[in-house]
Amino acid sequence: MAGKKFLLIFLSLFFLGCFPYIYYNLNEVLIKGVDIDQTIEVAKIELAEGGFDSILTIWAMRDQTINKDQAEKIRDLYFKYIDKLEGDFQVWHYSWAISNYYRNNNAEVKTVLQGAYDDAKKRPATLKQFNKIADEHINGTKIYMGDAHDLGRAYAHGHIVVPGNKDFIQSLEEFKEKKLNENKKK
Repeated sequence: MAGKKFLLIFLSLFFLGCFPYIYYNLNEVLIKGVDIDQTIEVAKIELAEGGFDSILTIWAMRDQTINKDQAEKIRDLYFKYIDKLEGDFQVWHYSWAISNYYRNNNAEVKTVLQGAYDDAKKRPATLKQFNKIADEHINGTKIYMGDAHDLGRAYAHGHIVVPGNKDFIQSLEEFKEKKLNENKKK
């Protein structure tokens, strides 16, 4: 029942324009100067820490161009963590990320990600909540790209490394320093 309510709210907000950062054109979401390697390291830290938002770094950079080596790291992280995730939201967003990496990249990357993509395509059927919207994001004919909403955008800006772009973190070291300061406050 909760899943149906969420889907109704989600679709209502979507059609009312409350997801201002959803795009269908890759050129609108590519981030100039993004450092995928450092951002993968940020993702490793978040995944190891766990929690509700642990998968969101992988999700936030899902529309960027990656190479074979980066695809291998992303694939390995997917298989290391996907079955450890406890919430449907996390499984949905992690699977959605893999789908976008696969669908938006070249044949070499697709070869590396094939097993993860095949797994991700099956995940919506395992969800108690969000299964219809997850299926659309992962298996639909449109590729849903972008930060979706302000919270997604804020998360991306705090976790994606883009040296020289003041809207994003500048380095893995900057992220680690911020993380250390957050942990001291707890």
